[in-house]
Amino acid sequence: MSYDTDHVQNVGESPGVVTGIPTFVELLDNPDLAALYTAIRDDTTTGPELIDTTSISKKTVYDYLHKLEQAGLITTVGEDAGTTVYTAEEFKLTVTISETEVSITPELIEVIAQQTEYPVIGRLLTDHGIVTFALAYDLVKAHNEDEVTIRQITELTNLSSGTTYDLVEALYSILNLGETGSEPTTYTPADFTDNDSLLADTGEE
Repeated sequence: MSYDTDHVQNVGESPGVVTGIPTFVELLDNPDLAALYTAIRDDTTTGPELIDTTSISKKTVYDYLHKLEQAGLITTVGEDAGTTVYTAEEFKLTVTISETEVSITPELIEVIAQQTEYPVIGRLLTDHGIVTFALAYDLVKAHNEDEVTIRQITELTNLSSGTTYDLVEALYSILNLGETGSEPTTYTPADFTDNDSLLADTGEE
Protein backbone atom coordinates (compact mmCIF):
# COMPACT_ATOMS: atom_id res chain seq x y z
CA MET A 1 0.00 0.00 0.00
CA SER A 2 1.23 3.50 -0.83
CA TYR A 3 0.22 6.50 1.23
CA ASP A 4 1.31 10.09 0.60
CA THR A 5 1.89 12.53 3.43
CA ASP A 6 2.91 16.17 3.65
CA HIS A 7 6.59 15.16 3.69
CA VAL A 8 6.75 11.88 1.78
CA GLN A 9 5.16 10.82 -1.52
CA ASN A 10 5.44 7.77 -3.77
CA VAL A 11 6.95 5.66 -1.01
CA GLY A 12 5.56 2.38 -2.39
CA GLU A 13 5.07 -0.75 -0.33
CA SER A 14 7.65 0.18 2.27
CA PRO A 15 10.04 3.08 2.83
CA GLY A 16 13.51 2.59 1.43
CA VAL A 17 16.46 2.78 3.78
CA VAL A 18 18.00 6.23 3.31
CA THR A 19 20.24 7.03 6.26
CA GLY A 20 22.89 9.29 4.76
CA ILE A 21 21.13 12.61 4.15
CA PRO A 22 24.36 14.49 5.03
CA THR A 23 25.91 12.81 1.98
CA PHE A 24 23.57 14.80 -0.26
CA VAL A 25 24.95 17.98 1.28
CA GLU A 26 28.53 16.72 1.01
CA LEU A 27 28.08 16.30 -2.74
CA LEU A 28 27.96 20.10 -2.91
CA ASP A 29 31.22 20.58 -0.99
CA ASN A 30 33.31 17.58 -2.03
CA PRO A 31 34.19 17.51 -5.75
CA ASP A 32 35.80 14.05 -5.43
CA LEU A 33 32.60 12.57 -4.01
CA ALA A 34 30.57 14.37 -6.67
CA ALA A 35 32.91 13.07 -9.38
CA LEU A 36 32.59 9.49 -8.13
CA TYR A 37 28.78 9.66 -8.12
CA THR A 38 28.84 11.23 -11.59
CA ALA A 39 31.16 8.51 -12.93
CA ILE A 40 28.78 5.80 -11.70
CA ARG A 41 25.80 7.70 -13.11
CA ASP A 42 27.49 7.86 -16.51
CA ASP A 43 27.93 4.07 -16.61
CA THR A 44 27.52 1.12 -14.26
CA THR A 45 30.94 0.36 -12.84
CA THR A 46 32.97 -1.36 -10.14
CA GLY A 47 35.32 -0.22 -7.40
CA PRO A 48 38.48 -1.33 -9.25
CA GLU A 49 37.34 0.48 -12.41
CA LEU A 50 36.80 3.67 -10.41
CA ILE A 51 40.25 3.35 -8.87
CA ASP A 52 41.74 3.06 -12.37
CA THR A 53 39.77 5.96 -13.88
CA THR A 54 39.86 8.52 -11.06
CA SER A 55 42.62 10.18 -9.07
CA ILE A 56 41.02 9.09 -5.78
CA SER A 57 42.90 6.65 -3.55
CA LYS A 58 41.70 3.06 -3.24
CA LYS A 59 40.65 3.48 0.40
CA THR A 60 38.77 6.70 -0.34
CA VAL A 61 36.97 5.14 -3.32
CA TYR A 62 35.58 2.35 -1.15
CA ASP A 63 34.76 4.77 1.68
CA TYR A 64 32.82 6.90 -0.79
CA LEU A 65 31.07 3.88 -2.31
CA HIS A 66 29.89 2.86 1.15
CA LYS A 67 28.76 6.41 1.90
CA LEU A 68 26.86 6.76 -1.39
CA GLU A 69 25.22 3.36 -0.96
CA GLN A 70 24.11 4.18 2.59
CA ALA A 71 22.60 7.40 1.30
CA GLY A 72 20.65 5.51 -1.37
CA LEU A 73 22.49 7.33 -4.13
CA ILE A 74 23.95 4.16 -5.62
CA THR A 75 22.83 0.53 -5.55
CA THR A 76 24.40 -2.81 -6.45
CA VAL A 77 23.17 -4.49 -9.62
CA GLY A 78 25.22 -7.66 -9.58
CA GLU A 79 28.81 -8.84 -9.81
CA ASP A 80 31.50 -8.92 -12.49
CA ALA A 81 34.20 -11.52 -11.86
CA GLY A 82 33.37 -11.44 -8.18
CA THR A 83 33.44 -7.64 -7.97
CA THR A 84 30.35 -5.63 -7.04
CA VAL A 85 28.82 -3.60 -9.86
CA TYR A 86 27.18 -0.29 -8.94
CA THR A 87 24.61 1.90 -10.65
CA ALA A 88 23.58 5.41 -9.65
CA GLU A 89 20.08 6.39 -8.60
CA GLU A 90 18.45 9.55 -9.90
CA PHE A 91 17.33 12.01 -7.25
CA LYS A 92 15.99 15.50 -6.63
CA LEU A 93 16.51 17.03 -3.21
CA THR A 94 14.32 20.11 -2.86
CA VAL A 95 14.83 22.63 -0.07
CA THR A 96 12.64 25.66 0.62
CA ILE A 97 14.04 28.53 2.68
CA SER A 98 12.19 31.83 3.11
CA GLU A 99 9.88 30.94 0.21
CA THR A 100 12.84 30.31 -2.11
CA GLU A 101 12.88 26.74 -3.40
CA VAL A 102 16.01 25.12 -4.80
CA SER A 103 16.35 21.59 -6.15
CA ILE A 104 19.64 19.69 -6.06
CA THR A 105 19.84 17.25 -8.98
CA PRO A 106 22.47 14.98 -10.57
CA GLU A 107 22.84 17.54 -13.35
CA LEU A 108 24.06 20.12 -10.83
CA ILE A 109 26.32 17.55 -9.17
CA GLU A 110 27.92 16.80 -12.56
CA VAL A 111 28.99 20.44 -12.81
CA ILE A 112 30.06 20.70 -9.16
CA ALA A 113 32.29 17.66 -9.68
CA GLN A 114 34.41 19.69 -12.10
CA GLN A 115 35.17 22.67 -9.89
CA THR A 116 38.86 21.71 -9.67
CA GLU A 117 39.20 22.18 -13.43
CA TYR A 118 36.86 25.19 -13.43
CA PRO A 119 37.56 27.20 -10.24
CA VAL A 120 34.74 29.65 -10.97
CA ILE A 121 32.28 26.94 -9.90
CA GLY A 122 33.83 26.58 -6.46
CA ARG A 123 34.10 30.36 -6.07
CA LEU A 124 30.47 30.83 -6.97
CA LEU A 125 29.33 28.17 -4.50
CA THR A 126 31.51 29.56 -1.71
CA ASP A 127 30.77 33.24 -2.27
CA HIS A 128 27.12 33.11 -3.39
CA GLY A 129 25.68 29.75 -2.34
CA ILE A 130 23.70 26.97 -3.95
CA VAL A 131 20.61 29.04 -4.82
CA THR A 132 22.60 31.48 -6.96
CA PHE A 133 24.61 28.62 -8.45
CA ALA A 134 21.46 26.69 -9.45
CA LEU A 135 19.86 29.84 -10.85
CA ALA A 136 22.97 30.68 -12.86
CA TYR A 137 23.11 27.10 -14.18
CA ASP A 138 19.54 27.32 -15.47
CA LEU A 139 20.08 30.77 -16.95
CA VAL A 140 23.20 29.69 -18.84
CA LYS A 141 21.20 26.85 -20.37
CA ALA A 142 18.49 29.37 -21.25
CA HIS A 143 21.19 31.53 -22.85
CA ASN A 144 22.11 28.57 -25.05
CA GLU A 145 18.47 28.51 -26.20
CA ASP A 146 18.57 32.25 -27.03
CA GLU A 147 16.14 33.00 -24.20
CA VAL A 148 18.29 35.38 -22.12
CA THR A 149 21.35 37.53 -22.67
CA ILE A 150 24.53 37.35 -20.65
CA ARG A 151 23.72 40.83 -19.33
CA GLN A 152 20.40 39.50 -18.02
CA ILE A 153 22.21 36.65 -16.29
CA THR A 154 24.38 39.14 -14.41
CA GLU A 155 21.31 41.15 -13.40
CA LEU A 156 19.24 38.17 -12.27
CA THR A 157 22.05 36.54 -10.27
CA ASN A 158 23.81 39.68 -8.99
CA LEU A 159 27.10 38.20 -10.16
CA SER A 160 29.89 40.37 -11.48
CA SER A 161 30.29 40.50 -15.25
CA GLY A 162 33.64 38.73 -14.95
CA THR A 163 32.22 35.86 -12.90
CA THR A 164 29.29 35.51 -15.28
CA TYR A 165 31.65 35.41 -18.25
CA ASP A 166 33.82 32.74 -16.61
CA LEU A 167 30.77 30.66 -15.65
CA VAL A 168 29.27 30.80 -19.14
CA GLU A 169 32.56 29.63 -20.62
CA ALA A 170 32.81 26.82 -18.04
CA LEU A 171 29.25 25.55 -18.46
CA TYR A 172 29.36 25.69 -22.24
CA SER A 173 32.44 23.49 -22.08
CA ILE A 174 31.16 21.06 -19.42
CA LEU A 175 27.67 20.65 -20.91
CA ASN A 176 28.76 20.81 -24.56
CA LEU A 177 26.40 23.69 -25.22
CA GLY A 178 26.32 25.59 -28.48
CA GLU A 179 25.88 24.41 -32.03
CA THR A 180 27.57 21.07 -32.74
CA GLY A 181 29.13 21.16 -29.30
CA SER A 182 31.13 24.29 -30.07
CA GLU A 183 32.07 26.84 -27.48
CA PRO A 184 30.04 30.06 -27.18
CA THR A 185 31.09 33.27 -28.85
CA THR A 186 33.96 34.55 -26.76
CA TYR A 187 33.26 37.70 -24.79
CA THR A 188 35.37 39.55 -22.26
CA PRO A 189 34.10 41.55 -19.29
CA ALA A 190 34.76 44.70 -21.33
CA ASP A 191 32.02 43.59 -23.73
CA PHE A 192 29.34 44.14 -21.08
CA THR A 193 27.97 47.56 -22.01
CA ASP A 194 24.67 49.13 -21.08
CA ASN A 195 23.32 49.13 -24.60
CA ASP A 196 24.75 45.97 -26.08
CA SER A 197 23.03 42.60 -26.20
CA LEU A 198 25.48 39.72 -25.96
CA LEU A 199 23.05 37.18 -27.34
CA ALA A 200 23.56 36.56 -31.01
CA ASP A 201 20.72 36.83 -33.51
CA THR A 202 18.06 38.17 -31.09
CA GLY A 203 18.24 41.82 -32.05
CA GLU A 204 17.56 42.59 -28.40
CA GLU A 205 18.70 45.93 -27.02
